[in-house]
Amino acid sequence: MSSLHRFKLLPVVLALMLHAAFAQAPIADESAAIANAAQHFMASGKPMLVSAAKLREMLANPTTAPALISICAPDDYAKARLPGSINIPRGVFWKTSMLAKLPPKDRMIVAYCYNGTGAAGPAVVLNLMGYNAVQLEWGTMGWSRNDAVLGQATRFPESQQNYPVVQWPQGSAVSCARPIVATGKTTLAEVLVARGDAVESADRTVSMTSEVVQALLADDIPGNDPFVVDVRAPADFVKGHIRGAINIPTAEVYLAGNLAKLPLGRRIVVADYTGQTAVGYSYLLSIMGYNARGLQYGMMGWSINDALLGGFKRFPSDLQHDFPITGAAAR
Repeated sequence: MSSLHRFKLLPVVLALMLHAAFAQAPIADESAAIANAAQHFMASGKPMLVSAAKLREMLANPTTAPALISICAPDDYAKARLPGSINIPRGVFWKTSMLAKLPPKDRMIVAYCYNGTGAAGPAVVLNLMGYNAVQLEWGTMGWSRNDAVLGQATRFPESQQNYPVVQWPQGSAVSCARPIVATGKTTLAEVLVARGDAVESADRTVSMTSEVVQALLADDIPGNDPFVVDVRAPADFVKGHIRGAINIPTAEVYLAGNLAKLPLGRRIVVADYTGQTAVGYSYLLSIMGYNARGLQYGMMGWSINDALLGGFKRFPSDLQHDFPITGAAAR
């Protein structure tokens, strides 16, 4: 090859080398990348939930029926499940062999658990990865009246708590250091999978009951107090909230200024109206490096004051259906 040809090829070779170098470069600020994607998702206004009645209607059309993913334990899945669903247990959801079961990204996914909390996290993260995923509202509890679908869970709490709320002031927040997430991955999807697997491996609990939160707040040990983030609308927050809670409306949770209010290392509890969306926020916060859990059943489980629920029904029996299930318990 002549010197002239080598000279002409040099820019092409350099361009290819630069492209390869940048293509393999890890994401510089992984936590910020997750937050930006999460905020974009929240700003889209895409629903996080689908009701059992709506899902039944969708499944009636085979050409547009969504893929159903049970995140329940394998034994519970074998006993009772929605017809046509596959099982990807939440504890191993982010393993390569499990992710291989996911449908193409152009097909809608409905993830479900027992009572509408456990599936929220994976569903939200899947959206950030480019899938179209929602959580089945109230889980199998809302789909069937056969208690076999609940595994070890119960059909709503046996007793309704009425813990104290305050109207003013809200808790104070200072500017906190941001978490550092460093998986070394080169794409957001890879980061989310690695962090999701790490969170699941470290601690598979996704929520805290009102009883546990109240006990921590009442034990006279300030260092035990969880940091409560109330994601209800401001108008509902001022009607009554958990002592010390700060208000960050749902559409603003992942803004940099609001994330700076969250203390690293301290247990964060996210409270919503009914508990159906709180774990979606707390799960993603955990992936971002925070120590977060959702308040089980939200403010509905905390107080008997319906004014705090923003129009949502209290443990709605009319949303518990008796749709078909399959598995050992159905035979």
